[in-house]
Amino acid sequence: MDSSNIPISYDLFPGNESEKLFLLPIAKRTKANCNLGRVIVVADRGLNTSDSIFHLAGKNDKNNKDGYIYGQSVRGADQEFKDWVLKQDDYIDEPILNDDGTPETFRKMIFKDDKFVGFEKSQSIFRHKSRIYPKELTITRDGKRNAKVRTDQKQMVYYSQKYADKQRRDRNQMIERAKDLINNPRKYNRVTASGAASYINNIKFDKHTGVVADGLDLSLKLDKIKEEKIYDGYYSIVTSELHMSDKDLIAKYRNLSKIEDTFKVTKTEFNARPIFVWTKEHIESHFLTCFVALVITRLLEQKLDNKYSIRQVINSIKNYNSINLEHDLYVQNYNDEIINSLHKIFNIDLSKKYMTLSEIKKSLKLTNERFIVQHAKNELAFIFQGLTHFYCQS
Repeated sequence: MDSSNIPISYDLFPGNESEKLFLLPIAKRTKANCNLGRVIVVADRGLNTSDSIFHLAGKNDKNNKDGYIYGQSVRGADQEFKDWVLKQDDYIDEPILNDDGTPETFRKMIFKDDKFVGFEKSQSIFRHKSRIYPKELTITRDGKRNAKVRTDQKQMVYYSQKYADKQRRDRNQMIERAKDLINNPRKYNRVTASGAASYINNIKFDKHTGVVADGLDLSLKLDKIKEEKIYDGYYSIVTSELHMSDKDLIAKYRNLSKIEDTFKVTKTEFNARPIFVWTKEHIESHFLTCFVALVITRLLEQKLDNKYSIRQVINSIKNYNSINLEHDLYVQNYNDEIINSLHKIFNIDLSKKYMTLSEIKKSLKLTNERFIVQHAKNELAFIFQGLTHFYCQS
């Protein structure tokens, strides 16, 4: 996905294999296919591996390598990193402002005896710090993961009260379930105990029935709960971009949410999942169709100045259709603000309520000819508007 949220490429890999194995080959192939220069891979902490860091940025002492921006687990980090995160005297506190310059606020959760009781209005603060750190990596060479290398890495950590509140409430809910499981183990199985089981000592499940096994000395993992509380609200991002500001770093990382939204759209709006085909060719064709529809819709969303969500755009186009009343007469049975905007942008007459079939065909023919004349010198615009027109007809 490019900086305008337009998908530029996709790839498929087996669902029973780790996605970590495919990151570097996909990045290399995408660069070659799209004739890209230096790229910065942005990914969540699941793809943050020593091999991907080193093979993207190397020792990070030259600018001709690619780069990365990864999420970094605080709780799963080494003790030196954790100590640095908890050191409070070098954090920077900056008030977060709205577009109009007024202070941004949020609903802070209020807890009493570790139970959520309500909200209060609070000022949003960007609390952060960063450092350049010589990161030691263990990478794979000659099929063995034993080579030690160092690379310069910018490490940024920030604290969010909103995130801390959410983690605290979510954990408290899991602890309540864990307590109930300890008192009533026969009520739970491997599925229903999910999440809560991670806070219980000695828990095991019957391999045949999946229920909690009998005769276990179950108790809460109090040390785990205490450890988690310490790091509530902290999140870290690491990058090869040593001179990128903390604000730019977090802004680029948060663009991952747009990719997550894209996945949701392909699943819900374009029925990418579940898949009801089995052969490799049919699966690839299915996802290609979904990808083309996604690109066209994202381009439409951009052409509409991002005033409408992608779901609103799709729903308007789906609802706009013609119904045959009698013989050669058709009624256009839907119109809204988005349809009117498309009418102005693409100069397609979508305002008439009643049209004959010949009028519809003539309108489409004139529109196609107009696209060819106006955009023959601009290949990208021609492809864009031609595809959009095709999508509208469909």
